[in-house]
Amino acid sequence: MGKLDDKKKQKRDSLLMAAFALFTQKGINDTSISDIAKKANMAKGTFYLYFKDKFDIRDKLIADKARQVFSKALEEMNDVKLDTLEDHVIFMFNSIVNQLDQNKNLLRFISKNLSWGVFQKALLLENQEDGDNFYKRYYLLLDQSGRMFRNPDLMLYMIMELVNSTCHSVILQQQPVTLEELKPELVGAICDIIHRQEIR
Repeated sequence: MGKLDDKKKQKRDSLLMAAFALFTQKGINDTSISDIAKKANMAKGTFYLYFKDKFDIRDKLIADKARQVFSKALEEMNDVKLDTLEDHVIFMFNSIVNQLDQNKNLLRFISKNLSWGVFQKALLLENQEDGDNFYKRYYLLLDQSGRMFRNPDLMLYMIMELVNSTCHSVILQQQPVTLEELKPELVGAICDIIHRQEIR
């Protein structure tokens, strides 16, 4: 990467960091493009060199944050020996839940704004330069399991939505149970989704 490219990346990253700080403090609706540019110590016009509007930066930010979370989960999964498809999927989502439990601002931001399209884009682009991403790994695991599934994308979507919706209140308010009480129930529900999708 040349100096010019490096400088552009730094500016883009500064805008993303400023937007994340403001979105998590004030909310997206109460944050203006001027607020983001000011916090990043840039002119408002500079913002438009990198993003179309605040919803564009929001989507890029969600994709970026989701990519980081899934990348870390993949790294952790590389360090353990897991046998079944269920073991891999549960390990992956357990890692993600633990990361969100440790960063509640990130949970608030992602869970409010994560759509399937943004999520899918984040997973497809993750670690693109070295050819690895969660989506590829997921399909590789399905293939290695030797099992057939009716709709793998739907299966992943249902698991993601289950984890996202149930963990939000549990992590932020410990309602209706604690995270440790929820986890065994999540494991059972994830296994049920996988088994229901399997073609036998």
